[in-house]
Amino acid sequence: MTISQRPETTKGREVPQRTAAPSRAIRGLSWRFVVSCLLLFGIATPLSAATISATPSDYQTKLAALNPGDTLQLAGGTYTNRLVINGLHGNSGAWITIEGPATGTPATFNGVSGNNTVSLKDCSFIEIKNLTIDCLGLAVDGIKAEGYSSTPHTVHDMLIENCTILNAGANQQIVGINTKCPCWNWTIRGCEIIGAGTGMYLGNSNGDEPFIRGVIEGNRVYDPEGYCIEIKHQNNWPTGLGLPTGTGKTILRNNVFIKTNRSSGSGDRPNLLVSGFPDSGDGSSDMYEIYGNFICHNPRESLIQACGRLSIHDNILVDAPDSNFAGIYIKNHQGKTLKVVHVYNNTVYSAARGIRIVEQPSVAHSLQGNLVFSGNPISSGFSGLNQTNNLTDSVANAGTYVNNPSNTLGSMDFYPKPGQCTGTALTMTAYTGDSHYDLDFNGDSKGSFTHRGAYSGNGTNPGWAPANALKQGGPGAGPTTPPALSLSSPAGGLLPNASNGISYSVTFTASGGAGGYSYDIPGVDVPPGLALNTGSGVLSGVPTATGTYPFTVTVTDSNTDSASQNYTLIVGTVSSNSTTGSGGGSGCTTGTGSAWWLLLALPLLFWRRRRA
Repeated sequence: MTISQRPETTKGREVPQRTAAPSRAIRGLSWRFVVSCLLLFGIATPLSAATISATPSDYQTKLAALNPGDTLQLAGGTYTNRLVINGLHGNSGAWITIEGPATGTPATFNGVSGNNTVSLKDCSFIEIKNLTIDCLGLAVDGIKAEGYSSTPHTVHDMLIENCTILNAGANQQIVGINTKCPCWNWTIRGCEIIGAGTGMYLGNSNGDEPFIRGVIEGNRVYDPEGYCIEIKHQNNWPTGLGLPTGTGKTILRNNVFIKTNRSSGSGDRPNLLVSGFPDSGDGSSDMYEIYGNFICHNPRESLIQACGRLSIHDNILVDAPDSNFAGIYIKNHQGKTLKVVHVYNNTVYSAARGIRIVEQPSVAHSLQGNLVFSGNPISSGFSGLNQTNNLTDSVANAGTYVNNPSNTLGSMDFYPKPGQCTGTALTMTAYTGDSHYDLDFNGDSKGSFTHRGAYSGNGTNPGWAPANALKQGGPGAGPTTPPALSLSSPAGGLLPNASNGISYSVTFTASGGAGGYSYDIPGVDVPPGLALNTGSGVLSGVPTATGTYPFTVTVTDSNTDSASQNYTLIVGTVSSNSTTGSGGGSGCTTGTGSAWWLLLALPLLFWRRRRA
């Protein structure tokens, strides 16, 4: 096959064609082939994302120049000109990170009158981490996805993590984290919002700017004037903006929401309120999943008020004394009706009404496995409430069931006493689509689903004690009780055979428990010539007698818990035609390595052939 060439010219004069050397096309193909091979085998690598250091004096210039994958590391100090993120986009494989120091002097952004402190507009795939946001008592929000008056925009795929928002409490309308344009795929994690007018207000009051499929986890919102969090109702989603499609979830888990007695200037509000999804189209079958949260104290309203499609499980809810409201209050709201309501395995204490459902859900509802201490534990505004296997009693009798029932932060303990808060196994079929339906408030397995309330154990609480602090652990954050101690390898039974007079070694490995393992085999059972290293679990040596040797290996952890496994080792003789060693021999080993050098050599061979 020949490849045609365009004649070359020099100052208008045709130059004779050179046939001895490869064509430009061939040379280009060869070099492209070489470069591809280098990239394929990791010999050459593309340019990496940049890590850029910034200070209060130069961060704005450096912020504007960020590219996907870049990290802007802000020095500790005070930033007086806000953080404005406008038109900045990472991508799904290369997020842009803006972060302050994880320890030491924080990067603190101070409020500026008339402007929100951290402003988000038309941006995506951004991480904001380790910032302190001080609104200075001004009428400005802490972090806000800005609204628009003419050109629609969105803010999506955002991570706000380990940020502290202070002094955003000029009035009840001032918000710690606020969204006023279509937002989706946000994660708000590990943040603390203290003394705000409203902790988080996600969505617009008219339902037109939805907050879609977020994960709000591990945050603490303390002492707001109004809501700790409200997620607004949603009208049918706008089109043409690239919003998600189909069905999904908005998850609130492992948060701490605590109100105080201070007055609410714009009206009393529950600690948490979520309202309904669109009535049709994308998102109409979405669910709220609310689990693993500690929600405490509301003198004039409910702890949770919810509407739409809901799963509320494994929360601890304390102190809602107003008889007009409840620990969990389920009702129609802002034109949205109840559709799916599942409430299970919650602990409710000291609420004038424990769990109250006002209207009948249109699709499905069930209440089971809850532990409620209240004078009016479970009530509804309709007949035929689907409730089974709940455990209820008065506030005065709560001490019969749990370790230290109390409204006092730092001393309350709702972990069940030995032998308490169990019953018939719950039927969990309706909940298997819920995230972590099988894990309790601590993140521990519910086992056979026989416990009532938010905890699956009894005795001493192995996990986080409810307090005015960030929650540690919980469903989705890892178990607080380690897996049971076991000998994980090798499997019990017959071990690989040994040979008399030939070196032999096998390693026993434990998992679970508290660590600090030690191993033991009764010395009388060990084949002669072998010995066990009790620290490493290695049984090794040179057998000096043939035979079949059954023995038991026992592992003990630092809590003195133990587990055992039975094994059998056969020691035989070495046949005359057997060989020892691990093999390998001389020469090449089939099937190992890769002939990458051939790929690099091919262009050279091809070029030499063309010259010939």
